[in-house]
Amino acid sequence: MKRPDLDRLIELQRLLQAFGSVDRVVHRDHNGTMRQETDVEHSYNLAMTAWFLAPHFPELDRDLLLRYALVHDLVEVHAGDTYVYGSREELASKHDREAAAASKLAAEWSDFPELHELIQSYEARDTAEGRFVYALDKLMPIFAIYIHDGYTWKQEGITVAMLDRIKRDKVALSPEIQPYFEDLIQLLLTSPHLIPAK
Repeated sequence: MKRPDLDRLIELQRLLQAFGSVDRVVHRDHNGTMRQETDVEHSYNLAMTAWFLAPHFPELDRDLLLRYALVHDLVEVHAGDTYVYGSREELASKHDREAAAASKLAAEWSDFPELHELIQSYEARDTAEGRFVYALDKLMPIFAIYIHDGYTWKQEGITVAMLDRIKRDKVALSPEIQPYFEDLIQLLLTSPHLIPAK
């Protein structure tokens, strides 16, 4: 395989810059101002959390966990982020938009075949590592909002029951992550100042 030249590395930086411009609904404090989190911030936090947890689950391939975490939302550079409580139309079109985005990335980055393979594998949830990252991804917004005093939940009118209903089955795909979800739900039930129970 031919080594990438400088122009190709610059193109990669353009892709990553565009990925860093995709805003999510979750808010975070940035120098005293609450603003929307970006996909890059979210993916970095997910990768760091997966890396931190990896030694406690030695049956999982740490390198694969990190790579899944880095690519898990990359299709959003072309598809945009879909809010889990978005409109019916947004939610209904999510799969098709993300499949088209994955195809576009595969065409644009044919010299990075592992990228496309990992995106496909993550979407198929065909490995324990992919399911671990998928489930952990569902916890990351909870962590982010919790440490910011429930800001996004308050803005969006989210309750513990809503979180539980939308995330429980998804988190259940990873037996390693599911206990953390149960602990988070219990923590939130005792935190009505951050998020109402009902």
